[in-house]
Amino acid sequence: MSPGDDSVPDATEPPATDETGPLEPTTGSESLLLTYAAPFLGVLLIAAGLPLGIVGGYVVIQDGVGLCGDPSITATPVDEYDGVPATVETVSASELSAAERRALEEAIDSPLREGTVEGDLANRAALLEGAVVEYEGEGYYVQITSLNSCLDVEPLLFPIGAIAILVGVAGVLTPPIYRKMAGFEERMRRD
Repeated sequence: MSPGDDSVPDATEPPATDETGPLEPTTGSESLLLTYAAPFLGVLLIAAGLPLGIVGGYVVIQDGVGLCGDPSITATPVDEYDGVPATVETVSASELSAAERRALEEAIDSPLREGTVEGDLANRAALLEGAVVEYEGEGYYVQITSLNSCLDVEPLLFPIGAIAILVGVAGVLTPPIYRKMAGFEERMRRD
């Protein structure tokens, strides 16, 4: 090497090529839209499509898998408590609907003290707060433990979310695909 060969190549000049040329387009020839805007919009579509797809898919399968449905109640004998506060409402068994009465009987007989109300929940407000129910001469503290209500949104969210994710992935992959296609086109032009 001679002392005059220490020159640094100019970054603004295109790179020197041999007879085959560059395999991919240079940065200056790439579109700013394809380089930055398409991937950014793609990421936004993926971010919006994920929750839409998850919620829409959940709505479609929730009832069939048993993730929602009838509310559950518990029935605990009042004797297990030191005393019932005066603010707790008292409901007689005759005021309960048939479904509530079946659930109360199920909860009394169950070792877990739980029952499922399969039907009309006529005393919803009282049972949400908890109420003392007089049944066959004994008092039970009855409360709704789980409403198990179904999520109510449009099932159309699932396909919308899936399409948004697919379009978003295409947007994110646009720059590398563009570079490969431009390089391929340049090689074909030279051949």
